[in-house]
Amino acid sequence: MPWLLAISIALLAYTYAGYPLLIWFLARVGGRPVHKGPFAGGVAVLIAAHNEEAALPRKLRQLQDLARQEPIRDIWIGLDGGADGTAAALQNVAATPANSNLSVPQIHVLDFPERRGKAAVLNDLMAKANQPIVVMMDARQRVEEGAITHLLDNFADESVGVVSGELVYETVGGGAQKGAQAYWGYEKFIRACESRFWAVPGATGALYAIRRTLCDEIHNKTLVDDVLIPMKAVLNGFRCIFEPLARVFDVPTADFGREGLRKRRTLAGIWQIGRLEPRIYSVFANKIWFQWVSHKFLRLLTPFLVVCALISAGMMEFEHGVLSHGYFGWWSVVFWGGAAGLLVSSMAYGAGRRVQSRLLGLLGAFGGVNWALLLAARDAWTGRFEPKWKR
Repeated sequence: MPWLLAISIALLAYTYAGYPLLIWFLARVGGRPVHKGPFAGGVAVLIAAHNEEAALPRKLRQLQDLARQEPIRDIWIGLDGGADGTAAALQNVAATPANSNLSVPQIHVLDFPERRGKAAVLNDLMAKANQPIVVMMDARQRVEEGAITHLLDNFADESVGVVSGELVYETVGGGAQKGAQAYWGYEKFIRACESRFWAVPGATGALYAIRRTLCDEIHNKTLVDDVLIPMKAVLNGFRCIFEPLARVFDVPTADFGREGLRKRRTLAGIWQIGRLEPRIYSVFANKIWFQWVSHKFLRLLTPFLVVCALISAGMMEFEHGVLSHGYFGWWSVVFWGGAAGLLVSSMAYGAGRRVQSRLLGLLGAFGGVNWALLLAARDAWTGRFEPKWKR
């Protein structure tokens, strides 16, 4: 069992500490700069949504304001079988632009009667967009002025196919929010390093831009379109980079249950991508195979590696440790320390579902993520993919 314990610990350490340090080093010594320059063409903004009567009209007004300085030529909004008044509210906004003396983008609202899921709606929108650059957004987040221009500057480099913006959390108070913010800061560090080295395996769904020629159709049941669409561009030989100056603002959910469901859906989507696009796991087809396996795939294995480490350390402890021979070895530290840490994190996660606390949010992050990973694996292995939104 020592070999199983050693392998489990080594993979866990590499996934969460070794790889971030390695990709940081590779970015420092072998980074490939992006050649930036002004972009002369126009962009089409694409938004797929379901029942966003409160958020979408506000987002559309903001896009109209941004069009004063940003080259937004078209706005395509696809409503996925909505049952509220979103379509009527959008038509009212489109009919009364913020300033009629300014160049106003063309607004197209496609109200699909049948609810099919975000991926199917995006396929329809991508097929209709005819600007050289397509900018993907979500309905809720606020886009900072100048963000689209910062995205577009990177397309002066012909090797760049996708540019991801930076998601910034504005207000962080409760436990779930604090945990999400801490994890997102860690994630952005890794993405920035991957971007400098060559490419990021995915984009920020709240704001990213892609060349229209790279907007390949995706499977209608795709759960993480903001990973699969950029990765298809990478498989075609283009870079997907991270632009920290293109900022979009959001408020993370304060509800542990909703945050857990979001993580679970995203992680199940990473499992799903291996079935939808097997070339991603090919070292010959995927130029960033190393980043994909290190950043995305190994994280899916985290709970199983934790279980293997605890079981193997526990067997060694009961055979050679304190309980049988009175000897406290290195495996004893792994077993008792790991078990105690997992128990504390799980209890903090459970308590944080009922009590708003930053401390509980941070302590419960590890337990919550691993629980979501286990549920996501079950969803993926049983084929329980649900492409439609669930509130």
